[in-house]
Amino acid sequence: MEALLLLDSGNLDQTEWQHLKEILDWFNKNLPTPPKKFVASRAIFWFKPTAEESISRIWDMVHILRRHDRHVVVHRCRRLANISYSDRFQVAAYPSALDDRIIKS
Repeated sequence: MEALLLLDSGNLDQTEWQHLKEILDWFNKNLPTPPKKFVASRAIFWFKPTAEESISRIWDMVHILRRHDRHVVVHRCRRLANISYSDRFQVAAYPSALDDRIIKS
């Protein structure tokens, strides 16, 4: 994950390093992980629109990554066709021609 590489790069000042570390720690603590039997393979994880705090924190991470010239592409989707996992905050779906994606850089 690019955020972990940036943490280890030595290119962040102490404030940015601490902020990014707090964001990653928050996700590790608060975002559910799929059951061990779930095999992600090509599945892509998407936040549900109701996962407001997760979305806010991921945008904080995006801003830090972009400030340090890391390329970030944001994908949005109105409809996902092949959902293989779902919880309160996210879904995992396999790519499908039936997805209704919106791509923004």
